[in-house]
Amino acid sequence: MNATSEPSTSNFTQRFLARKGLVSKTLCSTVVLLAGVLLAQLFAARLAAGAAEAPLAPTRVAFPSKTPGLTLTGILYRPASSSPAPAIAIISGTSGIEGFQNWEIPWALRLQSAGYVALIVDSFSARHLSFGDHWKLRPAARAQDALDAGAFLAQQPFVRHDRVGVIGRSGGGTAVLGAIVTLPGRPQPLVFKMAVADYGYCQDPYGAWKGGTSLQRPDDAAYRTAIPLLITIGTFDTHVPVASCIALARTAKRVGVNVTLLTYAGAEHAFDALYGDGTPQQKAAVVNVIAAFIAKYLAPAPSGTPITVRPAAFASRNSASGGTIVVRMRAGKGQVTASGSATLKQTGHDVAVTINLSESASRAFGEIRQGQCAQPYPYGEYHLGPVVDGTGSGVVRNVRLSYLMNGHFAVVVGSTPNASIPVSCGDIPRNT
Repeated sequence: MNATSEPSTSNFTQRFLARKGLVSKTLCSTVVLLAGVLLAQLFAARLAAGAAEAPLAPTRVAFPSKTPGLTLTGILYRPASSSPAPAIAIISGTSGIEGFQNWEIPWALRLQSAGYVALIVDSFSARHLSFGDHWKLRPAARAQDALDAGAFLAQQPFVRHDRVGVIGRSGGGTAVLGAIVTLPGRPQPLVFKMAVADYGYCQDPYGAWKGGTSLQRPDDAAYRTAIPLLITIGTFDTHVPVASCIALARTAKRVGVNVTLLTYAGAEHAFDALYGDGTPQQKAAVVNVIAAFIAKYLAPAPSGTPITVRPAAFASRNSASGGTIVVRMRAGKGQVTASGSATLKQTGHDVAVTINLSESASRAFGEIRQGQCAQPYPYGEYHLGPVVDGTGSGVVRNVRLSYLMNGHFAVVVGSTPNASIPVSCGDIPRNT
């Protein structure tokens, strides 16, 4: 309603009430005035509520590290309420900021909407490392980053200092396992009240836990932590042997650790990321179980609306089972080079790869590596086999094409496996 229409409406109301003999003209004016005040107050209250309900925009923050000479950075997500809220430190996978949109940012947004504070920790930018360099950053350093992030959150006035948790995936899950472990004879008070390691590297040594897959271990060789721990992993994970997580969880339980292990049949590494090879049902199940774990052991959703997702939210992210892509292979920088193409085809649970190069002076070897051609990982993730006279083929077992199309894999042909200088290389395109 605009300003010029308000007097005529008020006059109409007065005339109507007076004509009906319901109230006097003076009282009528009073009623209208009070009604206007109440409506204005209600409108102002709704405006204020609307402003309060709008979550704050994500902000880049810097915080101190116990690593000498290092200041860490992260992306902070704060909820609508100004009251101190429970907080979660999100420790990223080894893809760093290049992969935030696939797991870390969706989790931060879910937590923010539910009323939690969330901080995505960026371990790589402060160290001037890209995805291709992630292998240079040791797990112990990232574990310290997680502890530094927890200490930072606990000191913020908008965070409930006694309600801080941590979640991480892949290399971030590895960091979580290292950050919360209780070392023999060196108990340390933890700021974290709960932890989630989503396909973290269970086979790595942590404290008394020496890694491996054996269930026959003495009690003094078990993984220990003082806080509730959730581990999730796919049974076809080619990075983390599922048997190592089973062994870690069982030996930890044997000595009284509150650990929950959930496995997902047929799923590869990073299966629950947006591009992952897990089914929509598996992806939704992981989100919901992590959310329930946070609600149980840290705090229920402060907004009053628990985090819940349905499989339909992930349905459009999975590639068709019969998908095929062609990767352009470019000549390398060595003395022997070749160009051509590589065809990747989803066949059931596997990806068949065929390599055709324009020329090849000698026997070579094909593989799929993490990273991209500008800076590939030093060794092959999936070995494809010999490339003879420019032609070769191989099969990547138990992997979806959508997983390889996450923007962080390349087809590499070298003179030998793990060759430092490729004969030919082609970046596998990102699935958009």
